[in-house]
Amino acid sequence: MPIFWNSFKAGRRSPESPRKETASAKPGVASQPEPNSPGQLQRKAFDAVAGALPFVLDWSRVTVEPGLSYTRSPIKAHDYAAGIMAAYGCVVERLGVMRGLAAQRMTLNRRRCGLLLNSGQMQFLNGYGMLMDTWPIGPDNGTYRTKDGRYITIIGLHPHLRDGLLDYFRCQNSAKAIQASAEKKDARQIEDELAVLNLPAGIVRTAQEWRSHPQGAATVKRSMVDLEHSGNAHGRKLGKAKHRPLEGVRVVELANLVAGPTIGRLLAEQGAEVIKIQPPIADLVMALWLDTGWGKKTMLLDIKSRFGKHRLAALLAGADVLISSQRRGALDHIGFDRASLQALNPNLVYTSVAYCAAGTPWQGRRGFEQIAQSVSGMMDANSDGLPDPTVISVLLNDYLTGYIGAIGTIAALSEREVKGGFWNVEAALSRCATMATEFVQPREAEQYAPLTMRDMMEHGVDQPSPHGTFTRLAPAVAFSHTPSMLHGAPGIPNSHPDTIGWTGTTGDAPPEVPHYSSRLAREGGLRNLISSHGIEDRGDGGGGLSLASRRLMEFVIASRA
Repeated sequence: MPIFWNSFKAGRRSPESPRKETASAKPGVASQPEPNSPGQLQRKAFDAVAGALPFVLDWSRVTVEPGLSYTRSPIKAHDYAAGIMAAYGCVVERLGVMRGLAAQRMTLNRRRCGLLLNSGQMQFLNGYGMLMDTWPIGPDNGTYRTKDGRYITIIGLHPHLRDGLLDYFRCQNSAKAIQASAEKKDARQIEDELAVLNLPAGIVRTAQEWRSHPQGAATVKRSMVDLEHSGNAHGRKLGKAKHRPLEGVRVVELANLVAGPTIGRLLAEQGAEVIKIQPPIADLVMALWLDTGWGKKTMLLDIKSRFGKHRLAALLAGADVLISSQRRGALDHIGFDRASLQALNPNLVYTSVAYCAAGTPWQGRRGFEQIAQSVSGMMDANSDGLPDPTVISVLLNDYLTGYIGAIGTIAALSEREVKGGFWNVEAALSRCATMATEFVQPREAEQYAPLTMRDMMEHGVDQPSPHGTFTRLAPAVAFSHTPSMLHGAPGIPNSHPDTIGWTGTTGDAPPEVPHYSSRLAREGGLRNLISSHGIEDRGDGGGGLSLASRRLMEFVIASRA
């Protein structure tokens, strides 16, 4: 989850598919990439996720077009993203073939894959960016030097987290005051004490330190996505599809911020019906809510109330998928533990997203994008040659964990067609971050280009809505037969009543693609696009990290003066 960031500058520290599938490229179809090349890195990411699935995906059906990176980092985020997104395309295609659709080829663009890791920064409505808030720059979100000369990352994104952190440090909310307090304790003491208080914090570790740490060692042993199957009930099957791989799939989403809602958006992109449930009062980041809200029905519902529990149970009884990023154990406390969910719907795919994987020492800890970067070695790797520990300038863990969760969900749906039963799927931010440290090369190993209007011309699409024309990045995967598309632009929370149910209808004619190559970009209609290398305009992720580049925030503030 992106937030405004203050990095204290004090010097760096020392069923069976109807088609035979193959694990590798077929001779004459796709040659093996050169070692350490973008293609080799993309294949490495693809294999890491594909290897966690109960079937084989066919890389030879994928074409990744070349393109320059825009995030300047030793971590090759564009290649990591391209490989994960290619695996998503392949698992979608596999389920489509199982359901009677034609076999397809998938095309991705390397540059677009990386740009999509900041897609919330590249969404416009009637020509103006959706980053309309000038959030206060919060010192409670940052990385600070501790008594032992190490660094600790803290996140006070929401008011209750901010207040808890300031109470712990017993200081006012200023970088100077927090730094002075942090220097009174060692990093390990702060990390452990904040964990007891259920507040997010993490030491800036090297990748080697992380792998020798009990949590890091347990994380490395885990698959990129965990799938667990129980029971053999066959009460619900998807059967044949008319037009789209995921048509007829019913999804309940109980998720906030980025990773969990990205899963819902990716399922909707391939034809699933998604109902997003928000509590009546919640901490929202509107730009990200809009970015991940495409293709969904949204309702407000207090799932702790008697009525809310009844409505949630009714929806889940007829659903195929439940997506949850609720705190571990939160659903258990209100009667929706795994056993109860399986009794309610023996054919449910229960997908959860967490900071750390279940069964690991830190399974109950709270964490965000930046905490995962800090503890895993990502921040350390990204900071090579820089004066301060600093995060990479894209939301790599948030968005890619969403793709990984979607891959696991679709894999479970395809296996359910043959085996039936209840499926548990889990993806974790810290597992994604740990893998990212294996994609490190010298910063100067490639050329970079900042985001420009040309990118929105080449990768942007316009989509009319009741609110006006949205401009956003096109989907990552172009399928040869079934276009990726999202019907229904994001509206305000509670755009649908809490009494809505499943539509469950598919028209005889294939749906028309509702978007087109961006005319607004080509005709100069995007008013406040600011060229940048990512969230932080320095391009290295450091300094005052914000949801937008620093220059964009300065532009917005100046325009309001």
